[in-house]
Amino acid sequence: MTKKLTEALGFDCIVEPQDVGTADVTGTWVDVRHSGRLVVLAKAGAVTAGKILTVQLRQAKDAAGTGAKDLGAVVTSVGAGGAAPPDVEIEKTPFDLDGANDFTHVTAVLGIDENAKLGAAYVVRGDRRYVP
Repeated sequence: MTKKLTEALGFDCIVEPQDVGTADVTGTWVDVRHSGRLVVLAKAGAVTAGKILTVQLRQAKDAAGTGAKDLGAVVTSVGAGGAAPPDVEIEKTPFDLDGANDFTHVTAVLGIDENAKLGAAYVVRGDRRYVP
């Protein structure tokens, strides 16, 4: 029998919809040890032309963010006037994390270079070894 997507994948909101323009927002940390793949999806509301949504993935040793450091390069998306910037999708595997130093959790930091603009981010975990 075929699994539903909601059975095969794990979804976690790491940055709830909120203002990410006044100050960068760091999301909650998600354990990705038991996932074969993960993708972070980020979205912003309408912005002035040329304004930029910035997404930086981070990795840590636990859900408290111990030893947090960047995971890859910053990804940006430029908005057209009065419209939302294109969505940002960043795919990684747990092997991209610093496993030699016990990094097991990920999150994202969102920002927009315009005050009072909404943004949100989710982590989708796939190829999970253990399904809760």
